[in-house]
Amino acid sequence: MAMVLRKQLTMLGAGLLLLLAGLPLAYQFWPARPPPPTVIGSDAVQGLQQLQSHAGANAEDWQGERWTLVFFGFTHCADVCPATLSRIVTVLDQLGEQAAQLQPLFITLDPERDTPEHLTAYIRFFDKRIQGLTGTPEQIRQVAEAWGVYSRKVPLNGSYMLDHSSSLYLLQPDGELVRRFSGQQGSADLADEIAMLLTTY
Repeated sequence: MAMVLRKQLTMLGAGLLLLLAGLPLAYQFWPARPPPPTVIGSDAVQGLQQLQSHAGANAEDWQGERWTLVFFGFTHCADVCPATLSRIVTVLDQLGEQAAQLQPLFITLDPERDTPEHLTAYIRFFDKRIQGLTGTPEQIRQVAEAWGVYSRKVPLNGSYMLDHSSSLYLLQPDGELVRRFSGQQGSADLADEIAMLLTTY
């Protein structure tokens, strides 16, 4: 019995060594995510003006007057995007009257499927205060690159999903990046931080 156990442990140890030995090679082929931006340049903010709103609005309707909470995602997302948008709605509700100072933007990373009409139907499930933006594939690519947003198509059952970063970006009315929030931050903490920033800047 002891001999069998020693043999199993030896095989397990050998398997672990092979796994560890293969990690450096696997890492070379793992898609690298760019570091999150610490500054959003004026060209990145202006790039939003080229995008099309699901509601027919344009950037001039909110730029320079309201703070902006930006989230990049796509409507076919199964978990992260609907959870984040629901969290944004909770934040708006918790902000109360301060919510009028904030414009949430949902920028699609999947313009081939996320037309203005599709965005309209999707955002209706969450909150009409959220503005959805789309554009041509080239426009979306340029905006994502300017914001340092990671996105990669993953084939799935004859179609595809997107692997993408999930950060939230809070910008002052002048377009300056004030805070980048983790996509996993809870709504209560998020609302408290945003409320404090709205009153201190």
